[in-house]
Amino acid sequence: MNRRNEKEPPEGMDFDGTPRCTMGYRMTYWGVHNAWLKFRCPHATGQVDCPLGMAACSASNYGMVVKRSIDEDVRRYANPHRGSRAWKKLSDERTAVERCFARLKEPLTLDALHVRGIEKVTAHAYVNAIVLLASALAMNRAHRREQVA
Repeated sequence: MNRRNEKEPPEGMDFDGTPRCTMGYRMTYWGVHNAWLKFRCPHATGQVDCPLGMAACSASNYGMVVKRSIDEDVRRYANPHRGSRAWKKLSDERTAVERCFARLKEPLTLDALHVRGIEKVTAHAYVNAIVLLASALAMNRAHRREQVA
């Protein structure tokens, strides 16, 4: 997330959009419903051992709940929430795709084409993608042979 010269996060919140409870602990991300992110008291979820317990945040035995609308600030509140398992999985997939794009551009010269016309460019991109897939299959097969030997 580009903080755009932000020195401090907004009051009661972290830079990644996670609210803080009244004792200053990061609240626990508890899922999403429609366009609302739900956060719970970290003491109620067992994340921290708050000295005052849940009484400092809420009288409920469920603990304090904070809901944030994704539409409130689309830059700060994302679905899935930053730092969650789903966010990390999505980030891993994005980096894998970016590695493929980098390989297509640099070694396979997709960024420096010497052809004109959408049909020729599309054909060149398809040939590069086939070469990338064939090289990945060849590397996989060679790696399996090394494991067997």
